Amino acid sequence: MLINLNYGGKLQMNYNFAILKNETKDDHLGWIIACENSKYNIKYKVIDITKNDWLENVLSEDFDCILTRATGTISYFKQLYDERLYVINNILKKKIYPTYEEILIYENKRMLSYWLDANNIPHAKTWIFYHKEEAMQFAKYCAFPVVAKTAIGASGSGVKIFDNKLKLISYINKAFSDKGITRKWTPNLRKGKIKERILKRIKDIPGFLRYLEDRHKSATIDPQKWFVIFQEYIDAIAEWRTVRIGDSFFAHKKQRKGKTFSGGGGIDWDGPSDKLLDFMKMVTDKRKFLSQAIDIFEDNNGNFYVNELQCFFGFIHPHHQMIINGKPGRYIYIRGKWIFEEGTFNTNNSYNLRLEHIIQLLENDQL
Repeated sequence: MLINLNYGGKLQMNYNFAILKNETKDDHLGWIIACENSKYNIKYKVIDITKNDWLENVLSEDFDCILTRATGTISYFKQLYDERLYVINNILKKKIYPTYEEILIYENKRMLSYWLDANNIPHAKTWIFYHKEEAMQFAKYCAFPVVAKTAIGASGSGVKIFDNKLKLISYINKAFSDKGITRKWTPNLRKGKIKERILKRIKDIPGFLRYLEDRHKSATIDPQKWFVIFQEYIDAIAEWRTVRIGDSFFAHKKQRKGKTFSGGGGIDWDGPSDKLLDFMKMVTDKRKFLSQAIDIFEDNNGNFYVNELQCFFGFIHPHHQMIINGKPGRYIYIRGKWIFEEGTFNTNNSYNLRLEHIIQLLENDQL
């Protein structure tokens, strides 16, 4: 980080960032847009962490911070990313954003389960079996319905709900075989706005076919084998998508589709209670997380349970994650009270807000 005087005699901050590109072509573009549109003078270098020269490139310059984009589509690339980022952050002591711990639990439902247990955070009881005999014993005596999940799988693509023993046993047999469990890859019809989505896709048929090919590859090339993840079914009255980036808090309610909320796509712009905001703050404060979306179940008794934690997440609306009384905005926590601040804080898929947070942390020597 350099501090220069511009022609007006004002202090001007200069930053040098590395942007880690993963195996997905455009995942890192949000960081590029944020850097190029920033009010600060930012130099950046894109480094493909999947390539053999990744370490040489990381060491090529003295970067103020390394901007990550965690991967979560194919397990062997997820392993590559986690391993190489461990070297960058924990051995080379390079500053990264978000934290390594946030990236480690991203799109890894096994690790997330262990993390939630160890931190005593309320969540659905989870069973992870690496022995077929254990899984079969569980199937004999468990209470139904039972939720099965794949370790990787966004928007509910790896989620199945079983209501009877025979189907659960069939799932276990498939998981503990060479075939394994594949995730859903076809377009999500539960998201709604089907007509608008079809019209958008037919404008670019070759692009749509490439999109389907990529989804099919990521879902079927890497079936989950030799272990299973089961969860108790929580009969929730609501699921909230909550987001924290730095000191900015957002929340909206997902619309229910059948027995599930995830992947439904619809939003109810109901305002969050202070109790929900407190819960979100508690979860992210626990390990000083910097950038998180937390999907939270709410039951009939007003209890909250973490369903998912994601340091990078999808967006339905391009500019905001919350609307209160018809106005987009965020909550901030000031002297023990939640204060609503109007504004559009989630442009560029919240990468602009993340970049502002990074610079704030660097200026205060907190990263």
